[in-house]
Amino acid sequence: MSVVSNKKKDWFDLYSGYIILAGIIAVISGFGVSRILSDWSISSLVPLGVGGAVIVGFSIAKAIRNKWFSTEASKRKALVGTNVAVMSIFAASIFAVIGFLNHRHYVRFDLTLTGKYTLSSKTKNILKNLDKPIVITTLFNQGEMFYEQIVDILKEYAHLTEQIKIENIDPLRNRSKVEELAMRLKISDLQLNSVVFECGEQSKHVQQSEVMERQYPFKFKGEEAFTEAILNVTQEKQTTIYFVQGHGERQFDDYDRQGISGLANALKRDNCCVAPLNILDKKKIPDDCDVLVVAGPSKSYLTEELNIIRNYLENRGKLLLMMEPAVSPNIPTGFKTLLAEYGIVVRDDIVIYNTVKMPLFGLQTVAEIYVGNEEYGDHKISDDLKNYNTILYGACSVDAAPPNDQMPYEAKILMNAPDSAWGETDVADLKYKKPEKNMETDVLSPISLAVASEVKELPKTVTQAHPAMANDPNAQPKGARLVVFGDVDFATNEFSDNPGNKDLIRNSINWLAKKETQLGISAKAPDFRKAVIHPTQMKVIFWVSIAGIPVIPIIIGGIVWWKRRR
Repeated sequence: MSVVSNKKKDWFDLYSGYIILAGIIAVISGFGVSRILSDWSISSLVPLGVGGAVIVGFSIAKAIRNKWFSTEASKRKALVGTNVAVMSIFAASIFAVIGFLNHRHYVRFDLTLTGKYTLSSKTKNILKNLDKPIVITTLFNQGEMFYEQIVDILKEYAHLTEQIKIENIDPLRNRSKVEELAMRLKISDLQLNSVVFECGEQSKHVQQSEVMERQYPFKFKGEEAFTEAILNVTQEKQTTIYFVQGHGERQFDDYDRQGISGLANALKRDNCCVAPLNILDKKKIPDDCDVLVVAGPSKSYLTEELNIIRNYLENRGKLLLMMEPAVSPNIPTGFKTLLAEYGIVVRDDIVIYNTVKMPLFGLQTVAEIYVGNEEYGDHKISDDLKNYNTILYGACSVDAAPPNDQMPYEAKILMNAPDSAWGETDVADLKYKKPEKNMETDVLSPISLAVASEVKELPKTVTQAHPAMANDPNAQPKGARLVVFGDVDFATNEFSDNPGNKDLIRNSINWLAKKETQLGISAKAPDFRKAVIHPTQMKVIFWVSIAGIPVIPIIIGGIVWWKRRR
């Protein structure tokens, strides 16, 4: 009896199980702390190490005291237990390795119908080419409109580049952090429900009104605002774009249908500065001009003005020219000779398309051209546009001159008209009669509508002989860049909402400014979907949910009862 009594009083036998359980809890706690803090620190390593030592030590001591290996039966049980433990550890290790690999290498899919969580190709290009760290701080209350979408889209930004770090601050619970941020950015009135972008000493404060439409239905447009902010804080200088005036060109401050204010606003979002230019007043193209835009001239340029533009191009200038078609009275602008020096041919015609099906009128012959996948050329400007349509209205044909070894510039076609289109040369009375294809006088397919020209790639003999290029195997020739469209209407407010039009003109300017990392499709327009249910459908939904669903278990129960009764 005394032996039994002493055994009951043995503290080891009484409390060793609880101590081992405490060790297990300590290990789990240490692991949980490391996951919460996203780091292995003393607060997580100490309980993990102590708990592991307690488990191993007390388990061995308990096995020795209880003589688990003294008999064949106990040895067999110990062997089985050890085998189970080893297999469990092995299985846990496999899961850990799989989890680690899944964390480092995984594929993401956006299964939403409109690609809600997919960033545009333009944003992806900008993020993948970031070379400066950016800190993004959100100051949104969790209950605010679009809070979840803002957090989700910023996670997509951080997923594409390691240069972005995101910090979410609750402005109501962490007022001290908000005040610290305001002091660091030297902002006296840091508004809540906003997003702050920081890169070095540059910062951009994006307000809530910039990420949503200001009128009902409220739509989220965060990607456009956030990408604009990234450009603002990472680029050292703005791209300066001058719009030539004085010859009937379209105005960038004209908000009517025929104006190009929408284009100007889009360029500002791309971190560009737009300004007007009267060449005769300045007698030169300003030195800070990155891109010169001539948007649909309807009057002739003087020889002096053309020579000023020629001198600008010879000094590595960049020109975007959008032509107006030759309508009566036919007033030449004077650009034909200048453009020919760069391998670009402009014709005095109007491209006609005769297979447009119009409601109530059937097939009609019109001057509206739809450019689709097969009509785009092989060029950086149009590579990402091949799944979008571009609409041109009243364009003249613009072609690339045949290759010439004597010409240092090479023009490439950006887009062609559909095969059934032709270039109508009899434009005198086109407003009063239906155009008809003339196989002898008209311009026949293929017809190009836009071209881009730049310096040819120089042969190795030239680069090796040039002292500035001799030691650089990747040296590229420097010179002018030109993009010429046979139409200006596609860039106006009337047609600019078409995705292909907007991105085509913006890509052209970014290519001219040598900002190839900003090429691509811009952020998609905010999507708003509303379900419209017919009254009859409402009745069906009502009776199915109120009467139909409850009746089903009653019928099944009745059948079971009837079968058992029989």
